[in-house]
Amino acid sequence: MTRGVKKEVDNFIWQLMGKWFPYRHKKEAPADQMIQVQVRPIQLWEIVFPREGKDVVLTTCLGKEKADGSYEGYGKGKSTQHKKHDKFVWALRKAIGANKIGKWEGGQMMPIDRGSVETIGIGLKDDYENEDGFEQL
Repeated sequence: MTRGVKKEVDNFIWQLMGKWFPYRHKKEAPADQMIQVQVRPIQLWEIVFPREGKDVVLTTCLGKEKADGSYEGYGKGKSTQHKKHDKFVWALRKAIGANKIGKWEGGQMMPIDRGSVETIGIGLKDDYENEDGFEQL
């Protein structure tokens, strides 16, 4: 966690990302590669979309569920990279008043550049409706 003047924090992160270390990719191999320090933010996002776009948005962000329960495409579906993190996702879902993500069709996927980005679905929450029954995004 960082705290400080934004310009200084950004400068610190920028400089940290510029550092490299010797890296050994196998136990018996010498440190024959260099690897850049990977600074990875952990961010919470709310994605707002109409109900009709649910399947496309979930497939784009979380992937397509296969028959064995695993996911293909991007993201880890409704799970985290490490199972021990699932309890934190549950707590976040409860804190924001969202519902657990159920099944989705897994049809179309929007083309999006996703280099080294993990997405974790926390939950879904219905939008408010006006007196005419239309969603208020």
